[in-house]
Amino acid sequence: MEASATICLLSGTIEPLPEAEEHTLARRVRDQLTLTPYAVSSLTKLSGGTANFLYRGTLLQPLAGSTKTVVVKRSKDFVATNRDFPLDITRCNYEESMLHALDGFPRSITTAGGCTVEVRVSQLYYFDRETHTQVLQDFADTTDLTTVLLQPPLRRLRREEPAAGIEPEDWPNPGMRRLNCLMTYDSFIEILERHSELIDGHKSTLEEVQATFKQEFEQPPVGGDKARGLIHGDFWSGNVLLPNSPWRDNAPQSAQDEETQRLFIIDWENVLYGHRAVDIGGMLADLYERHHFSGAGASLSVIEGFVKGYGGPLLSHDDDLAFRVAIHAGVHLICWYYRRDRNAPLPYPLPTVLSALTLGRDIVLKGWGKDKTWFKGTFLAPLFANS
Repeated sequence: MEASATICLLSGTIEPLPEAEEHTLARRVRDQLTLTPYAVSSLTKLSGGTANFLYRGTLLQPLAGSTKTVVVKRSKDFVATNRDFPLDITRCNYEESMLHALDGFPRSITTAGGCTVEVRVSQLYYFDRETHTQVLQDFADTTDLTTVLLQPPLRRLRREEPAAGIEPEDWPNPGMRRLNCLMTYDSFIEILERHSELIDGHKSTLEEVQATFKQEFEQPPVGGDKARGLIHGDFWSGNVLLPNSPWRDNAPQSAQDEETQRLFIIDWENVLYGHRAVDIGGMLADLYERHHFSGAGASLSVIEGFVKGYGGPLLSHDDDLAFRVAIHAGVHLICWYYRRDRNAPLPYPLPTVLSALTLGRDIVLKGWGKDKTWFKGTFLAPLFANS
């Protein structure tokens, strides 16, 4: 449960904390919580985290509603898995503000089959700004969407409007804005240059794309633009959790089936005001990666449903936005190359990797050239279904 998709190991050698230091840190966190209502009998390190030190804590005294466990997040000014990779610590303050802003916000959505789903975010129980320690609601007995993709897909969710009262100027989050740009537009040409055949004859056009979209990241937050608004900033399938109970895609047939289904969106430390193409395009590329590299065929159905539900109200009859989403999806797909340990061998055969990079490059070029016809034969075809 952590914002790991946007943290790649660009700095080379991985230098995590020594085991003894990690044990010391965990002990300090446990001692700190002793004087709070969230004192724990144990902390168990959670796997999969990259940016922060993440634990599941077993409470000495259950909270109201018999809550027995919490998630404890301790943040540092470096990446937890690479102490030589600096990371802006103010990200914690933005996550705190976002979780408070979303607490109690209406969040019901409806599937195409008429089933009501409740979208939830973690409740922030406690935050210490001096040590950057959070105690969060634990969504136990859930599985992230990355894993669920081999099961029946989630379809056609209706997007809700952003929370009122949140102003753009309050959400610059400069550290995460720079990191987001670093992980995408600063890197994609460099990646393609590792295989010169992918960039020969295209570099000047790709540099135009790079300059244009890097400028987008540098723009100050402004209101009044429907294409820009509050975005998650690390929106990928690993940050979407589903309960381990069977998913129901149709309206309940009887009163016994009326239990509300839930979907959880986690890790809000990258939140900022920005272009919506970043969230939409990033999720689309991530879902396609599950298909391309892991054979998760259900991800293609999820892409179709996601565009119709989340992006549909925005993308209908707005080709400019659709092309920007496509460009960001292409860049995100290329930058898969750096979202791994760069010192380790490629995790997939070279032809599989090159085909992903080639597709990402072509998506960027065709999106920049606004070649709508070309997209009809790709996984991004749903972007242009209404135009």
